[in-house]
Amino acid sequence: MTAPLKVTRAHRILIGVVVAGALVIAGIGFAGSYAAVRALAIRKGFGEFAYFFPIGIDAGICVLLALD
Repeated sequence: MTAPLKVTRAHRILIGVVVAGALVIAGIGFAGSYAAVRALAIRKGFGEFAYFFPIGIDAGICVLLALD
């Protein structure tokens, strides 16, 4: 049997960089998605609910992906 691999300091740094990058990309995607869906909801007459509608859409996508 082989010994389990050890996570070195370099690995932890690289993992941190990847996680930080993923969070930045996710934030940019959420901001763009939120702005586009909110603008559409405003044009379609959702009123004040238009500001919360995109959050519901993104939350629904996350739930469906988790279920998949």
